[in-house]
Amino acid sequence: MRVATDPLATRPIVSPPVTTVPVEQRFELLGRIGAGNHGVVFRARDGQLHREVAIKRFSHFVADDPRAMRRITREVATLARVSHPHVVTVHDLVHMPDGDGEVTPHLVMELVEGTSLKDLLSLRGPSLRSVIVVRGVLEGLAACHQAGILHLDIKPANVLVTGDGAVKIVDFGIARAASDATATVAGTPHYMAPEQFDGRADERSDIYSVGCLLYECLTGKPPFEGTMAAQLLAHRNHPRPDPRDITPDVPERLAAVVQKAMAIEPAERYQTVHEMYAALADVGPLTDVAPRAAMPAVPATEVRREPSFPRPLSVDGDGGVPASGGEAAGLVSRVDKLRTFAVGLALSAFVVALLPGLIWLTNSFVSYEYRPPAMQEADAPAWWMLAVIIATVLLLARRGSFFGLLNGPAVGQPHSDRLVDADMWRGLRRSAGAAVRGSLPMLFPSYVAVVAGLASAGGIGWPDDVFSAWGIYWLLMPLACVFLAVQSVTKLRPRFGAVLKSTMYAIGAAGAAALFVAYPLVL
Repeated sequence: MRVATDPLATRPIVSPPVTTVPVEQRFELLGRIGAGNHGVVFRARDGQLHREVAIKRFSHFVADDPRAMRRITREVATLARVSHPHVVTVHDLVHMPDGDGEVTPHLVMELVEGTSLKDLLSLRGPSLRSVIVVRGVLEGLAACHQAGILHLDIKPANVLVTGDGAVKIVDFGIARAASDATATVAGTPHYMAPEQFDGRADERSDIYSVGCLLYECLTGKPPFEGTMAAQLLAHRNHPRPDPRDITPDVPERLAAVVQKAMAIEPAERYQTVHEMYAALADVGPLTDVAPRAAMPAVPATEVRREPSFPRPLSVDGDGGVPASGGEAAGLVSRVDKLRTFAVGLALSAFVVALLPGLIWLTNSFVSYEYRPPAMQEADAPAWWMLAVIIATVLLLARRGSFFGLLNGPAVGQPHSDRLVDADMWRGLRRSAGAAVRGSLPMLFPSYVAVVAGLASAGGIGWPDDVFSAWGIYWLLMPLACVFLAVQSVTKLRPRFGAVLKSTMYAIGAAGAAALFVAYPLVL
């Protein structure tokens, strides 16, 4: 208790005691907002300051890495000093028990009530008006870069638009100091700069991601799609996509901004976010977009809170499109959406059921001596069922995005010209991929036949007990050798740790090859 003396008072003023709530009791988790690769975000109530906040609970693979936590602690201290209307405010980094009772780090941030740009693009489709949002992102990144922080995961899901049109950059879960050249860099392959895949990044890496973001805002899809390996090759080697190929209304100068921001070589991109902002301003007036002159300067300490941007989008409380007085003809209704989803689900089920049967038919061309006892013709139904179950589990593991591809256009959007549109084709391709992965065990007889040919060509004996436990291990040695050899080549980097790891992979590949040759000799 503190006692203060007031010269005008006849008795001392007694101040109430200051109480500090223990951190494990201070925050009450109200509900889950979302999750990502690096943690889960919750809505929470701060019992000490009596306000609602967002809390990010870091995943265990981050929390258990002392080096990562030292970096995150250092960067949170820097982010807490960044005050900008387009950047979510970081309040604190606290340690408190998670759901399992284990004490883990939690990042306390400003709670932003808004809709992600990803959801807005899904609801509204691409628009030239979204250039305003990209301008807000560049302003926020300027403040971060001024403080020496890289975001490294700019994407539509990490940009929020509030109900009054304000733009906020969120999720600094993998941000890193611009001077930290040793930090491990992660990100989202759709939006990662080529150098990020090698663990190198600077301010121009964020600019590349903004270029990918702008491309998606103008076209409705990311610049490159496919598996992670396919995206890596595309970001490194493919020609830069032109948004006018999908959206002809995009002005030529705006398309040029996208392609320069996405240049493969960092030296060929905009060197600062200020340059890219100025290039967007020079494009000229766009539909429903007021031209902007110059980017507000970012002071070294703090910037004013009044947003200096027009209100680009109107979003209702639920993040949806404001309802109209009646349903226009030719627009998607709920019944249409259900019908499209049912068609997509039926086609996916057909693909999942058909491919395992076709793959099993390849065994008809394989001699019976190369088939295990459990893979004879009578066992076909059991293997088909196993493949279908595996494919179904794989699809349900990503059911959110999978069902989203089959849903068709959103309610209130114009009907697609085709029943099977581009998104549904992607869903069907995902179904086919899951069916093929589920059917891989069926290809074992074909694999055995290939190994037999390899052994015959190399003068290696064929074991009599090839389908015993040791025989199966021997059959898998060529596959292990190829896998380890590929890892040895692809993991090689000009760093001691990477060279050591690559060498270990090469030794493992050589050992697998030696075992394949030696096993028949010792029988």
